[in-house]
Amino acid sequence: MPAFTPLAATNEKSSPLDVLWASEEDLEDHRPVIKNRGFVSKVFNSRNAQHVKLVVLAILALVHFYYLNDFLVKFAAFDEMEQTSKYMYTSMRSDHRLDYASIQYTFKGFIDYKKNLWMTVGAMCASLATTASLLTIYSGPRDAFNRAAMLVIRVFDLCAFIFISFLLFARISTAIVINHTTQQSLRAASRISPRLINNLGNTLSCTVEPRDELPICSQEIIDSIFPVKLIEYLIILCLLTGAYIGLAYLIEWCIRHFFPPTHEKLTPISAISRNLVASSRCSSDNSVLIAA
Repeated sequence: MPAFTPLAATNEKSSPLDVLWASEEDLEDHRPVIKNRGFVSKVFNSRNAQHVKLVVLAILALVHFYYLNDFLVKFAAFDEMEQTSKYMYTSMRSDHRLDYASIQYTFKGFIDYKKNLWMTVGAMCASLATTASLLTIYSGPRDAFNRAAMLVIRVFDLCAFIFISFLLFARISTAIVINHTTQQSLRAASRISPRLINNLGNTLSCTVEPRDELPICSQEIIDSIFPVKLIEYLIILCLLTGAYIGLAYLIEWCIRHFFPPTHEKLTPISAISRNLVASSRCSSDNSVLIAA
């Protein structure tokens, strides 16, 4: 009677196709499908919040780039005028104390505005760095270290972005000082020495009093800084974006802890194919046994 041991041994051995199917099934078993993901979780999530923040940072960067170069030119010209007036006032010992005080007051406004400008740029760079860090963590594995780092970076990210709003709010006061005192300080400089205004006019191609077709120096200087209305719009934009980021963090945390998503394992297509092939093999083996 013929022995069917080789056939049984062959059936017991795993073929390369079976190994491939088994590995595919193991991989697909570890890929759960999230169901019942609501509209709120789709809109208010951390990744979307970071993308919105990148758009807002791009708008802020473009606006600052538009005004920055012109302001630095006007600041350098006014700085030179202030240094010259200080030298004249201390050396000549003339009776222009109030005039020099007016120039100093306006120049302090320029210094505060410049400091605020660079602090805002630094806060924007810090916020951009936190966005890059968070997007990198989101694309990596969610281990304990990454979760702890994500929590710390999120707190720093929200604080850095809200700090931009406070800096813009503080810039309003310095912009108002420059708007209201520039013309008076230029007239005070002309009373100390007409040469101060001539040098400033030659540098900026302007005049203190309306003359010919030259622009007014005070208006040229005021136009180089942010308009107050524009600063107010940027503050509103930053506050709304910060509220959206904070709300996205809060909703994501609440969903994860109080409304966890339901998971369901799908039947992998490789398992269906393997079952079909296995059933066909069994039927063929049975036919061979019957024939024998």
